[in-house]
Amino acid sequence: MRSASLSTRPPRRPTHDDSLGRREDIEVLARAELSLAEHQVLSPVFSQVGPPPFEEARAEWDEDFDDPTYTTFVAERDGTVLGSAVGCAIEVSSIHRSLALPRGAGFLGFAAVLPEHRGLGAGRVLGETILAWAKEAGYPAVVTDWRMTNLLSSRTWPRLGFRPTFYRLFRAIA
Repeated sequence: MRSASLSTRPPRRPTHDDSLGRREDIEVLARAELSLAEHQVLSPVFSQVGPPPFEEARAEWDEDFDDPTYTTFVAERDGTVLGSAVGCAIEVSSIHRSLALPRGAGFLGFAAVLPEHRGLGAGRVLGETILAWAKEAGYPAVVTDWRMTNLLSSRTWPRLGFRPTFYRLFRAIA
């Protein structure tokens, strides 16, 4: 959320226009996205998918930034972007099919806080902002997907009311 201060208590809610990402945020949006991938390859998550090169992530943000399919929000403190989250319709998600696709739902497709800003409540504020955006947009529910071993997500999302609906199991044998 774009505001003058951010604390672990809920800040005053600016309008969504105040918290929307701007084109000048693209560099930090790309860094936040990469920080999530970097976090996921570490213990205890152990994802086998590492981050793409920075130039590739930045180019993708630059290309897709003005696409109205996605709504990008940022958490900001004293003019510094701490992290970002992206919301869209669940039908846009390429990984949600069958049981994982509750038609008509909103989707918290991405949320990340830069490592140096974690612990300030920015992830929670971003999640609350996506929930408020989804409600205003008329979505009856919001879906997200996270790895249970990602302890930051496993602490934040359930506190915002997300609950597991199913588990996907995976084991690499090689």
